[in-house]
Amino acid sequence: MIKTNKFYTYLFSLIILTLITIILGCSGKKKETVADVGDEKISLYEFENSYLKSIGNNTDTAKKTTLQQRKDYLELMIKLKLKVKDAKEKGMLNLPDVQEDLKNFKKNYLSTFLIDKEVTEPKIKDLYERKKYEVRASHILINLSATPTPEDSIKAFQKADEILKRLKNGDDFALVAREMSDDQSAKNNSGDLYYFTGGMTVPEFEDAVYDLKVGEYTKKPIRSMFGLHIVKLTDKKKRFEGIRAAHILIQDIKDSLTGKVIDTITSYNRIKDIYDRIKKGEDFGALATELSEDPSTKGKGGDLGFFDRRRMFQTFDSAAFSLKPGEISGIVRTPYGWHVIKLLEVKEYQPFDKQKENLKGEYKRSMQYKTAYTQYVEKCRKDYKFEMIPDGFRVFASKLDSTKSFGTIKMDSLFTDQEKSTVVAKYKGGEVKISDIIQYLNETKDLSGNAALYNAIVMLVQNTAEKPLLNMIAEKEKIDKDDSYLDLYTEYESGLLRSKIDNEEISSKIKITDNDINAYYDNNKAKFVYTDNNEQKYKTVEEVKGEITQALQTEKFNDMEKAYMDKLKQKYPVKIYDNALEKAFKD
Repeated sequence: MIKTNKFYTYLFSLIILTLITIILGCSGKKKETVADVGDEKISLYEFENSYLKSIGNNTDTAKKTTLQQRKDYLELMIKLKLKVKDAKEKGMLNLPDVQEDLKNFKKNYLSTFLIDKEVTEPKIKDLYERKKYEVRASHILINLSATPTPEDSIKAFQKADEILKRLKNGDDFALVAREMSDDQSAKNNSGDLYYFTGGMTVPEFEDAVYDLKVGEYTKKPIRSMFGLHIVKLTDKKKRFEGIRAAHILIQDIKDSLTGKVIDTITSYNRIKDIYDRIKKGEDFGALATELSEDPSTKGKGGDLGFFDRRRMFQTFDSAAFSLKPGEISGIVRTPYGWHVIKLLEVKEYQPFDKQKENLKGEYKRSMQYKTAYTQYVEKCRKDYKFEMIPDGFRVFASKLDSTKSFGTIKMDSLFTDQEKSTVVAKYKGGEVKISDIIQYLNETKDLSGNAALYNAIVMLVQNTAEKPLLNMIAEKEKIDKDDSYLDLYTEYESGLLRSKIDNEEISSKIKITDNDINAYYDNNKAKFVYTDNNEQKYKTVEEVKGEITQALQTEKFNDMEKAYMDKLKQKYPVKIYDNALEKAFKD
């Protein structure tokens, strides 16, 4: 008992130490300064976040950047910060149009961050845990439509019961799949779905698979949009983010006219000879360069780069993912011909914080997200006692032509000003007027194609209330104080101010004269040459006036911006810390 307590004390201490290390690492990057801009600083943390966003959160690419590439990007950040400082000093943040834009930003995006917090964040942690593993499953499908008749449902479940009885009696799953599955591919693959991971299939199916142990099958049919499934888990193992492999390909010999394969034996004998040479110690890369018939990789020693599971043909995929780094496969057959594969390296599954943004994007494209989003919005309506006002709803619905779609009904002229103030629905803290519905239809086309039938009208009213209700909840939850929201808000605000200051200090001062255009034309005449009937001719100044004007505007903007930046750097001294910048993207 004493030993057990000591173990748990040690384990708890180790977890706390790990968390402190992560927090201190993040905190250290926030404190580390890569540049001073006047009295403001750009932290290493801020630089890394901004740079990663600009390249789609690809950490591997970021790690390979040179110091000069980082300094070039940092210069863009400095330029933006200088412009924003100058704009604020000139009072541009208080301009009515800027304030209106910021108000609209909050209106449009505050609810998005609420959804991230309440729906997306909890789910992507689950998704991350699932994606640590890849599973291989087989299934038996019984067709059943999304809206079946009672007879169809009875028939489908009876068939599922028959299948489950056979499996319980010891019949082989693969045999039953071939004989009874409505998935036509089962005749050839015995129901095998190969390897997949979290987020790659419908929620009900995925949940069932991940709840099974290897060798088990579901004891009840699983309902999905495709029908009923009996599912068996055949393998589960830790997955790699991707692997990097090289290969040597020998293509089948084909008829030059028909393109049909006419000889596989000769090509097999050639790959067998190459394979034997590799086994005797000859260099794989050198043999690939010399003998491989894959033109896209032979110049790189057969290197295919990194790829993830299911990217290649299954036979190739299965062989490559079964190897350890440095190992060589046997001879592998694909529709391209014969291959020998070498695994060069594996990319381990990355920590959550490095995958968070990509996981968000992946989850928001999934069916799971749509379901979870709908459930959350329904809960919010219930919690805030959303309800239709019968009299108001009647006023709105009675004037709509059910034979027309919302997008074709001219609602602005259909209702009087008095009618537009009619309350159609309410919830705790808010209400929906006809004027709100008209504004919603003007701003979004989501339901514009729907006919004005009862159910569609109800959905229209609910949708109109959705964003105001979510924004109200977001404000109560203080989402506008959340770091991620503030980062995006600040980024948007900076963009507005940069646009304002660019226009005032640079764009509005650019003047292009006819003399400028003519001089540019004379100095760059070679750019405007073309050939007509083997005779070299030049486009006229009038023909290329627009092109020249654009080029001159860009040229003058860059020159004036440089002068403006030099002036601002005198006002707000800039200092770059190379040593700190070199630490970027290091774990």
